[in-house]
Amino acid sequence: MSYQALGDGQSGGYGGYNPYGANENPYSDQQTSYGYGGGHNDPEQGNGSYEMNAVPQSGGPTAILNKCKEMNDAIAELKTKREGQLVSAQNALLDSSTGKEDQAARQTVDYIEDEINTALRYLRDQFKRIKETPGSGDQRVSGQVENVNRNLRREIEQYQRTQSDFQKRLEEQVRRRYEIANPEATPEELEQGVALVLAGQEQSFAIPGTRSRQANDAHQATMQRSAAIRKIEQDMIQLGQLYQEVAELIHQQEPAVTQIDQSAEETHRNVAQANTKLDSAIVSARNARRWKWYALIVVILIICIVVGVAVGVTEANKSK
Repeated sequence: MSYQALGDGQSGGYGGYNPYGANENPYSDQQTSYGYGGGHNDPEQGNGSYEMNAVPQSGGPTAILNKCKEMNDAIAELKTKREGQLVSAQNALLDSSTGKEDQAARQTVDYIEDEINTALRYLRDQFKRIKETPGSGDQRVSGQVENVNRNLRREIEQYQRTQSDFQKRLEEQVRRRYEIANPEATPEELEQGVALVLAGQEQSFAIPGTRSRQANDAHQATMQRSAAIRKIEQDMIQLGQLYQEVAELIHQQEPAVTQIDQSAEETHRNVAQANTKLDSAIVSARNARRWKWYALIVVILIICIVVGVAVGVTEANKSK
């Protein structure tokens, strides 16, 4: 099953967001095993697209354990992407010095963030399917199922922490660059101006003299960083909801699975009881037939005795 089957209708999914257009994917020339970068517009045909087999609705503990392993592998790949590509792109934005670099760096950050968000929603859906699979509550697999849940929640937490740290560093840069563009602002004006910039409202960065180009770069950098901060804030809200959904799945779906397991156990007990009763019926039938033969033999013996006595009496009367 590929990312095309997410089914949650949220923006930023596969095929839903591409800030680069048709031929401007910054990772289009990279071969990656993650599958979150290649073929963003066509998840079925993209180079290196990561696909996960559909969760079988039957097949026993082995099938569920195999699915858990696939999910753990996917989570590990996602961690590598977050610690590698995402952090590198974030640092590129923090270190950029021109308006063109700022724009390109922020687009790259947005692109990777959307890939990670898409992957996390996909893994949530896959885990939900595992929990809905009959037998997922079996003691032989429940430990691995819970381990997948913990790993997924841990990755969401780490991603939230990464984004939170990046947001703080962006805000610090916004403040510094706003100060560059407005060197005569009072502390109150600075706070108000920074708040307006972070809210996405345009500000005047004109500085008299020969620093107009630097002021323009500061303005561009501040706008790009404020846009990145607003996107992070939106993503953090969704990540919080996603974390809660994953945490609840380990318990929320358990009653349904338990009921299936209990039904199977009850059916097994009923079959065993039926077999026991059938065995008892067979034994009873055999005993009944045996007693019928005993009764018949007794009746025949009584008849023989009666006939013998009658014959003896008759013969005795004749001899008199």
